[in-house]
Amino acid sequence: MAPDDPPPGPPDLSRLQAALARAATGRREEAGSPVEGGGEAGAHSTSALIRRLREDEARRAAERAAREVARSGAAETGDGPAREVSGRAEVSPMRRALEAAARRPAEAPPLGIGPAEAAPAPEPEPPPEPPPAPPPEIPGPAAAEAPAAPPDWPVIEEPAREGRPRAGALRRAGRWLAGGLLLMAAGAAGMLLLLGALLGDLPVAPIEPAGVPPTLAVRTAGGLPVVAQGPRRGTAVALAGMPPVLTEAVLAVEDRRFRAHGGIDPRAILRAALRNLWAGEVVEGGSTITQQVAKTLYLGPERTLARKLQEAVLAVLLERQVGKDRVLELYLNSVYLGAGAWGMPAAAQTYFGKDLGALTLPEAALLAASIRAPSAVNPLADLPAARERAALVLRLMEEQGRIDGETRAVALAALEGLGPVARVGGHYADWLARELRGLAAPGGWAAVATIDAGLQAEAERAVREVLAAGGVAAGASEAAVVAMTPDGRVRAMVGGVDHRASQFNRAADARRAPGPAFLLVPYLGTLVEGAGPGDPVSDAPMEIPGLPPGAELGAGHGEATLREAFAGRYGYAAARVGQRVGLGEVVAVARRLGIGGDLPDVPALPLGMAGVSLLDLTEAYAAVALGRAPVRATGIEALAGGGGALAVSGAEEREATTLARTQAPMLGLLRAAAAARGAAVPGLEVAGQGGLSPEGSDAWFVGIAGEIVVGVWVGNDDDRALAREAAEPLPVAIFARVAGAATR
Repeated sequence: MAPDDPPPGPPDLSRLQAALARAATGRREEAGSPVEGGGEAGAHSTSALIRRLREDEARRAAERAAREVARSGAAETGDGPAREVSGRAEVSPMRRALEAAARRPAEAPPLGIGPAEAAPAPEPEPPPEPPPAPPPEIPGPAAAEAPAAPPDWPVIEEPAREGRPRAGALRRAGRWLAGGLLLMAAGAAGMLLLLGALLGDLPVAPIEPAGVPPTLAVRTAGGLPVVAQGPRRGTAVALAGMPPVLTEAVLAVEDRRFRAHGGIDPRAILRAALRNLWAGEVVEGGSTITQQVAKTLYLGPERTLARKLQEAVLAVLLERQVGKDRVLELYLNSVYLGAGAWGMPAAAQTYFGKDLGALTLPEAALLAASIRAPSAVNPLADLPAARERAALVLRLMEEQGRIDGETRAVALAALEGLGPVARVGGHYADWLARELRGLAAPGGWAAVATIDAGLQAEAERAVREVLAAGGVAAGASEAAVVAMTPDGRVRAMVGGVDHRASQFNRAADARRAPGPAFLLVPYLGTLVEGAGPGDPVSDAPMEIPGLPPGAELGAGHGEATLREAFAGRYGYAAARVGQRVGLGEVVAVARRLGIGGDLPDVPALPLGMAGVSLLDLTEAYAAVALGRAPVRATGIEALAGGGGALAVSGAEEREATTLARTQAPMLGLLRAAAAARGAAVPGLEVAGQGGLSPEGSDAWFVGIAGEIVVGVWVGNDDDRALAREAAEPLPVAIFARVAGAATR
């Protein structure tokens, strides 16, 4: 509005009516007499004047009405354009009237304008103001005379403006935006609080893996390791002192992007998630080496969301604080590798008996292969599985450019023949570890083993070679050996042909019928009662309850001396000796000699029908050699720990029974039996007894030669019967080799 325009008010419709009336009068006058100013020219001047007057009045009225309506509508509702009624915009009647009045000059030419005379173009319509809510009735000075709006005026709908959303949509979008921002702010605040809680108890200084000694370490007199119980960590080795083949092997299989990520590896996490989702179970982890260090040294094995978040945060902090090389060094000195070995230095000693710096590529691949499942896949627990995974490590190293194809081929060839360093006495070590289980002292125990490494090796060799030579003919596939001093110090123990193939200890854990080797017990009982080796005993046939089916005792030998009956292994005579002593007393003598297990007091017991272990029976013969019973086998020569040390003996002192009167006659009977069996050791007098069990499935010989007592069993795990003539010499041959090696 121009500065000189009057203030807006109600439209002056009375002036418009008066002008229209004068125009009509003029036309009537024009029809009767000319207007002053002359003819047609005067008529055109009058028409132009009327037209301009009508246009000006209509425009001013429309502008004033629109401004007034806008102010009054905004004051009443404060709302936007038009109200929505039944799905379309509702336009007020006043707005329709004003818009129609503004359009009328263009729609109908004014009177007096000739057909060739075009009306001037109307002035551009001002920009539309936001349509107000329906205003109240607008009064004016000539309101009483103003005509009502024609009922048939068209409804003028405001066209939609492209690119400008409606007010309701804007309000809804604003509310969603505000809510989203509020949630984001709340989430950020919660995350900050959570991180604060998680980081509140995290250590910030790196922890050096402590060198933890085993709770029990047993070595031979020559210093060779035999048994180690409990966790073991060797002295930490700096990364620069580790062979590069070891670090490259570990990185290839455990964290190929170790040098690229910042402590956590999103790629590895995504790859593991996809593989686990596809497999339907956890088959791969996404943890980095740094995360494993955080878990091992700081957090423990708990699997919770909070621990995983702590692990991730601490991994990032660790790398920023100490760097990649230090993280890798901590990892290699602390990772668990099975068999109680924590860290690569301890594992190198446990599996290969060498220092870490001396590892070869195949050995490094085997150690790296043990990281994933250390208790199940390691060179001691499952060598074939460890070799298979080590081959995978070598393949990954080649694929990642850490080694070339030729190096991999050479390492694979060496891997086929590679295994852990042989422990001294596999079955012996297992037995000793079990016997010492639960033994604890501050700082652990250090012990010297009774085993003789040379004798142990000869015993293992004798078992393999004797069975290889005569086992097939005898129908035998397994054997066991125990060699001990008369006071019970175990010098050698073989629990089977191959400890790697079978860890079952047939020397200590199997209970089998000893047959003639058990004759020591009833004959010692009769000597205790006062009988002598020359006393008579009958070997005439008799019924012996408790004999297993198929047991053959022959036709008997009639009258014989105790010496003859013992050396000849007369079955009927043995049953009569048992009856003479009493079955209960036979059991009591067996217990005093240290024989355990179930010993039923049946007439067949003296013939060796009850199951006993080779270790127990060898202890009984050792008691005769010592002259005192019982003798308990021991694998420890001396023990130190807890601030003290002690010597260990297998001879029981408090409950000992001396055999001063019966030792010599019993040794005489044993010498006669050993001679009958053909047991001989050059330069030594041999005393012993053995043979096949009555059912023919087990062959035994237990003998004394100088200061060594050796027990041998030969047979099968499935109790198959042996060929008697071929099987009886086998345990005697093994005894002779072991006893002979013990005296050299």
